Amino acid sequence: MKQYSFEEFPPSPLAPEGMKVLDEPTAPFYPEVIPDVCYAVKDGQPLHLTVIVPAHDGTEEKHYPLIMYTPGSAFRRQNLCRHLPALIEVARHGYVVAVIEYRATPEGTFPAQVRDLKSATRFMLNHAFRYSVDPFRYACFGDSSGAYASVMACVTGNAQEFSDEDVRFSPLHYRACVDYYGPVDFSRMQEFPTNYDHESPQSPTGQLFGGVNIRTVPELLEKSSALNWIDGRKLPPFLIMHGKKDRMVPFAQSALLYERLRETDHDAYFYALENCDHGSDAFFTPYSLSIVLDFLDSNLKKRK
Repeated sequence: MKQYSFEEFPPSPLAPEGMKVLDEPTAPFYPEVIPDVCYAVKDGQPLHLTVIVPAHDGTEEKHYPLIMYTPGSAFRRQNLCRHLPALIEVARHGYVVAVIEYRATPEGTFPAQVRDLKSATRFMLNHAFRYSVDPFRYACFGDSSGAYASVMACVTGNAQEFSDEDVRFSPLHYRACVDYYGPVDFSRMQEFPTNYDHESPQSPTGQLFGGVNIRTVPELLEKSSALNWIDGRKLPPFLIMHGKKDRMVPFAQSALLYERLRETDHDAYFYALENCDHGSDAFFTPYSLSIVLDFLDSNLKKRK
């Protein structure tokens, strides 16, 4: 049987009466979604990524900037598909997106989430060719507890206590951070209006610290505050978005982060969303995503 190339293959001459003909572009259009990519096994638990790769026809080698997306879950088990439609749109703009599963509470205590994000980043950089990644251009993006992990990954830099791998051989240098309504200082969550308990052993933060009242572990409170890691060291630019009527993570948390970054002469951009609660779809509208994409483009699509 003859094997035709696409160019050689004869188009069908059949034309039944009433048939309509479309001449649509045939180039790949939608990104490829690759689920269940195991990036590590920690504490006996396989940890996975959902990787989204921009559409390309394979005729030329492509390398795209990488976005490490960490989903929110109050530090419990994550749903890696929750914001998948919006993240596919991000990939359509020329980014590889890796959605991260991290160790969940009660077993995954601080700073497991930060370490897992860094492990996942190193996995993607080590497999850059397989997933069409440019290993020199990568950023963090997260929402809620995932935004906390993203911010902490950036502000702690290559501090060994926040990495399971040896930072001397695999340092990380994120080029941007997008923070959607993440906490940054657990000691101050109850200072502002909130519908949630943030201090008891049963609270998300209490579980993050091992099932204790957070006031009984002041050393963990201090170490876990992203604000305490921000000083004159070089940091990537930050884009922060938070709803002004967030009933879970007080809006003030993002205000504190923004003010601390500005005080220490770091680049930071802050958008407050009117009449917006925690986790609203308002953060994933075309306009909101356009702000994110402009920020990412300015930091990842220009070689430095």
